[in-house]
Amino acid sequence: MASTSSSALNMLFDLASEEAELAAKDLAAANKALKEAQEKNTMLDSYKQGYIEHLNMQLATGLGKEIHLNYQQFLQNLQQAIDGQADTIIAVEYERDKKREVLQTAQRKKMSYEVLIKRAKKKAIQIENKRDQKMMDEFAMRAKRHS
Repeated sequence: MASTSSSALNMLFDLASEEAELAAKDLAAANKALKEAQEKNTMLDSYKQGYIEHLNMQLATGLGKEIHLNYQQFLQNLQQAIDGQADTIIAVEYERDKKREVLQTAQRKKMSYEVLIKRAKKKAIQIENKRDQKMMDEFAMRAKRHS
């Protein structure tokens, strides 16, 4: 029976290990997606700053009303893209946090099975040692009777 229990625990441990491994891969993918979203946000901010600098140089030399309005419209659209990217970052951070929680849960589950396996092995060793001791005691008693 201990063997059946032990093999079931080992199977559960293996499943928990696979689950933790998949969760770690999911978290790595979420971290990568977050990094990419942050890089895109940085690029958009940089692009906006460059565009503002270009606009300021053109304003210093003189700029027509229609071109100025086009610049302003473009900057508004660019700001909307930046705001949208910030929302994307928040959503990706939320997903990353959920994946981190899944990984932590899977790791705790795996560790729990590991503890149970160690306890089962320890108990099996204790039972084996008691049985060996009993056999040694019986052997010693028989040897003493026959002497």
